[in-house]
Amino acid sequence: MPNIAKLLDTLPAISQSRLVASGFGIWVVWKGDLHGAVDNTLQEYGALCVAKEAEQALWYCNTTEVFRAIARLQVWARVNPMPVFCQLVPLTFLAGYDLEHSVSLSVELDRQIVASPMEFEVVIHPKLKAQVQSVPGLSTEPAGRTDGLANVEWLRLVADQGLDYESTLRWYFIIKPLGRMSDKESILGWRDFSTDVIELLQRLGLKYISDIKEGALFLPLDSFRLLKSFTTEMMNLIRHDKETPDKKYWPVVMAAVPQGDLHFTADLPRKVGLDWNRLTPDYPHVRFMDGFLLSPWFRMNEARYSAGPVTLDSWCTLSLKDGDKGGAYGTMQVALPNALVAVDGGRECFYCGLKNHKPSQCPSKRIATPQPQVWRLLAKADIAQFSDGFAGLDKDVSTEDFVASILKVMESRNDLESLLARAVFEIDVPVQLRTLKLVWRSRGKEWADGFKQLAPQEGDYIWDAMESLEKGDLDAAEGLLKEAQAKYPRSYQPQSLWGYWYLEKGDVNQAMFHWQEAERMSYTPLQQGCMAFLQARLMEVEGDYKDAINTYKRVNSLSPTWLQPVYRQAVCMVKMGFTGQAMDTLFDLVARDPNIFNRILVDPELDRGRVQLLSAMWEKWNEAELSVESTRKKVEALTDDISKRFDETHPYFETANEELDRLRNFSRTNNYVAYHQLLKGAEKFQFALDDEIRREVKRINANIEYLSDRVRDIQREAAWFPFPKLLLEFNKEFNYCVDKINWIRTQRLQDADNFRKSLRFVEEIEEHIDSLQKRLVTLRIIRDSTLFVLMLGRNFIWLELIGLGLLLVAVPSLIYFTQNVQGNMILDAIKDPSQRWEISKGLVIILSILCVSVAAVKSALTFDRRKRELFDQIDREIRKAAPKRY
Repeated sequence: MPNIAKLLDTLPAISQSRLVASGFGIWVVWKGDLHGAVDNTLQEYGALCVAKEAEQALWYCNTTEVFRAIARLQVWARVNPMPVFCQLVPLTFLAGYDLEHSVSLSVELDRQIVASPMEFEVVIHPKLKAQVQSVPGLSTEPAGRTDGLANVEWLRLVADQGLDYESTLRWYFIIKPLGRMSDKESILGWRDFSTDVIELLQRLGLKYISDIKEGALFLPLDSFRLLKSFTTEMMNLIRHDKETPDKKYWPVVMAAVPQGDLHFTADLPRKVGLDWNRLTPDYPHVRFMDGFLLSPWFRMNEARYSAGPVTLDSWCTLSLKDGDKGGAYGTMQVALPNALVAVDGGRECFYCGLKNHKPSQCPSKRIATPQPQVWRLLAKADIAQFSDGFAGLDKDVSTEDFVASILKVMESRNDLESLLARAVFEIDVPVQLRTLKLVWRSRGKEWADGFKQLAPQEGDYIWDAMESLEKGDLDAAEGLLKEAQAKYPRSYQPQSLWGYWYLEKGDVNQAMFHWQEAERMSYTPLQQGCMAFLQARLMEVEGDYKDAINTYKRVNSLSPTWLQPVYRQAVCMVKMGFTGQAMDTLFDLVARDPNIFNRILVDPELDRGRVQLLSAMWEKWNEAELSVESTRKKVEALTDDISKRFDETHPYFETANEELDRLRNFSRTNNYVAYHQLLKGAEKFQFALDDEIRREVKRINANIEYLSDRVRDIQREAAWFPFPKLLLEFNKEFNYCVDKINWIRTQRLQDADNFRKSLRFVEEIEEHIDSLQKRLVTLRIIRDSTLFVLMLGRNFIWLELIGLGLLLVAVPSLIYFTQNVQGNMILDAIKDPSQRWEISKGLVIILSILCVSVAAVKSALTFDRRKRELFDQIDREIRKAAPKRY
C-alpha cells in the first residue's frame, strides 16, 4: 500500500534552512499508469513535485491555485475516469543555502497509508476549509474517516461543474538593454540584437510592446509551458549570438514578473518595482517559486547573495543546464550582510562604495593607516565560514546607527566578523584619506615600492587641515587649507585636500577640478597616478563608468605594476552590466595576485554581477580543489620520499620537513589563496628537491671518483706486500670498499632507497678507507723494509762476489810481482805462510764491511726509483690479469 513516509524518506535533510514557506501539500496516489493530465495540470497551476516514486507523489504549492487545479481535475475525471487519490494538507517548504529543497509535514500526517484508489477521490484537511471556500465555485463537505489516514475530520471537495477553473498564473516577460539609449554604442548594439529577439517573438507568434525611448521589449506569457519554452528560446538565442562571430550581441537584463494587477501598457517596466540597474545581465530573473518550478530545466541562483532571509517571492536567476556538464556546476556560497547591500537606489560613498552613509560619515576616516595585512589574515580563514561571519556581522551592525556599530565591530574584536568588516573598507583604500597621507610623505616614484621610504610630516597648515577634515570640521579645514594654499601655491598637497573638502561639501565639479590641478602639479608617477585615480573614482560613483574606465587605464599607464586601477576597471564593467567581459580581467588579476579572489567575494560593489561572478569563480574554485586534492597526496608522498632519501642527521632533512609542514597547513585551509600557495609551494618544493637530489648525486659521484682513486692507491701500495697471508682482515675491508663502490656506480641513484643507501655507503667507504690507510702505514713500513733489505742483500752479494774475485786475483798477483821486494812489513806478512790465512780473513772482513756500506748507500739512492718501477710493473700485470672493478 502507498505510504507517505516512504516519500518523505527520499527527501534530503536540510540542516540549515535558507527559506521556510508555508503552503499546501498534495499527496497523489494512483493505480497503474498515471494519466499525464494530472502532472501537467498541477504544474501549470504552479505546483512543484518534491518527491515521486511508484504509484505515489508529493507536490507543493504556495497559492490557492492548487484548489483550482484539483477542481479542474475533478471536473475532468467525471468525463475521463481515472483511479487517482488526492489529499490536500498543510505543508511547509524548506530550502537550504545550496537551494536544495525539502518539505516538513506535521507528525499526525507523516505516517499515513492508503489503499490503491478505484476512482478519482479528493480529501482535504479541515484546516484548509477557509482557503478552499475563498475560491469561487468551491466548497467542502464532510468525507468521514478513511482507514490509514490521520485521525481528523477530513473534508470532500465540492466543485461547481459550470466553471472551468482556469489558472490565473500568468507572467510578463520584460527585456531591457544595458546602457543609456542616448549613447550611440548602446543604440547600435541593441538595434542589432533586438532584431534577433523580434524575429524570435514573431516565430513564436507572441504579441509584444517595444518601448523605443527606453529600449525595452515586453510580452505576456499566459501559461507555465509558455514561460518555460520562451525562457529556453531566449537563453539559447543569447548563447548562439555570443558564440557566433558574425552576430552582434548586446547584454540585456530580463525578468518574468507575475501579472497580478499589472496592465500590459507601455509604462509596465516602471511599475514592476525592480531596480533594473542592479539586475544581472543575460540571466532571466524570476520569483523563487517560479525558479523551483523551472529547476528541472534550468539552474537557479539567488539574484543577490545576502545574509538576510528570503521568501518564495524573492528574486533568483536562471541559466541553461548543459547535459554534458551537469555534474561540474556550482556557485560560491558567500552571502553578504544586509547591512552592506540592502540599501537600494542610494548614492555610493566615495570612500568605501556603500550606500548607507554619506562620505563625511564614512567609517574609513577613523582608520589611521592602510592595513594590507587584512588580506593575509583573510587568506587563513575558511571560505565556508565567510557567510557565517557576514551573518554575525549583520547581527552586530545596526542599520540605524551603521557607522558607530561597524566601528565597534572593527575596533573592539579580533574575530572573523571584524576581519571581514575591515576587509570591506580596505578594498577602496587608495581613495581614502589614510592613503593620501602616505602619498604626501612618499619618496618613491612607483606605487609598488613607493611607501617603503617615507619622509617625516612636512609643511605648515596642511596636516592640521587633514586632521580637521578627518574629524568632520569642514570650517576649520577650509581656513587651514586657505593658509596652506597661500604659503605653497605650487604644491599639489593643498589642491588634493581641497578635492576631498569639496567632495564632502557635495560639490563634485569643484572636487574634480582640484584633483585635476593636483595631478598637474604632481611631479612623480606615484603622485600623478593617485590624483588621476581619485578623478576616476569620482566618475565611477557618479555613474560615468565609461570615462571612469578610460581614466583608470590612464592611471595604469602611469603605474603599470599597480593592480588597483585594473580591478576598478572590472568593477565599472560589472556596474554597467558587462559582467562577462569583466570576468576575464578579474581572473587575470587573480592569476597575478590570488588575494583578489577573496576581494571579489567580499566586495559589495560587485553586487550587480555577483551571481554570475560567484558561478564563474566556483569553476576556478573547483579546479583548485581538484588540484589541491592531488597535491595533498603529493605532499604526503614527498614526506615519505624525504624520510626514505635522507637520514635525520642530513642538513636538508629538517629544512624539507619544515617546508612540508607549512604546505600541509595550507592544505588544511579551505581558501583559494591557501590553495594557490599550496600549489605553487609544492611545485617550488619539487624543483628544490630535484635540485638537491642532483647536487647530492653529483657529490656522491665525485666522492666515488675520489674514493676510487684512494682505493687504487691503497691497492697499489698493498699489492707488493710480501706476506699476503697476513692481509686477511685488510683484504676483507678492502673488498668491502670495492663492492660498495661498484654497487653505487651500477645503481640508479634517483631512486629513494638507492639514494639513501648510497649516502650511507659513501660514509662507510670513507671510514673503511681511513682504516685501511692507517693499516697501510704498518704494511708500508714492513713492505719497504723488506724491499730495502732485499735490495741491500742483492747489492751486497754482488759487491761481495766482485770484491772476492778481485781479492782472489789481486793477492796472488801481489805476491808474485813482489817476490824480490824485501823489508816491507805488509808484504812480508802477506808472504809469511803462517799469517796468510789470518790476513785473508781480515781482508774478507774489511771487504764485507765495505760492500755492506756501498750496498746500503746504493740501495738508499735507488730505492724510490726501483720501487716505482716494481709498482708499475705489478700494476700492469694486475691490469692484464683482471678487468677493472672500480
